[in-house]
Amino acid sequence: MEQDNETLWRCSRECRWISHVRLHGWSRYVKPTVPVTPNFAEAQAWKEEDGWEVAQPGDDLIRGKWWELYGDATLNEIEDQVDSSNQDLKIAEANLRQARAAIRFNRAAQAPTIGSSPSISDIRASANKPYFPSSSVNNGSGDFILPLDLSYEVDLWGRVRRSVAAARQQAQARRS
Repeated sequence: MEQDNETLWRCSRECRWISHVRLHGWSRYVKPTVPVTPNFAEAQAWKEEDGWEVAQPGDDLIRGKWWELYGDATLNEIEDQVDSSNQDLKIAEANLRQARAAIRFNRAAQAPTIGSSPSISDIRASANKPYFPSSSVNNGSGDFILPLDLSYEVDLWGRVRRSVAAARQQAQARRS
């Protein structure tokens, strides 16, 4: 028992020492300066070649049918054909519908559940039954049963809430 306590104390002491080194020892680190030669061959070569130009952001350009920027009728026809028969887009759309259905399914667990299982039964004793006095024969009896069930799960630990959030995030991932 004493050896276990000593081992635990030694481990605790080492953990404190490591955390002290990590917190205080590395905070004094200074990035060294590295000299760069002015005659670096590839530093200016790309600026001098033909075809290179400074990027111009195009935030005002068309976002939807981007290929119409080129004004090519053949390209527009090809895109219309591809768009209607693209299986990847159909799969993506089906996945998005599935993710939205999962959100609705998980949100349903937040509401109470009401159920019913009605039944009707009719019992009649036969007059032709052996050893049964005919005076005891009746017209029968019937039952109509209408039970109602109400259940609700209190989301104490957040399982339902987290499943709804996960379904929303899955739908958002499939949307992009």
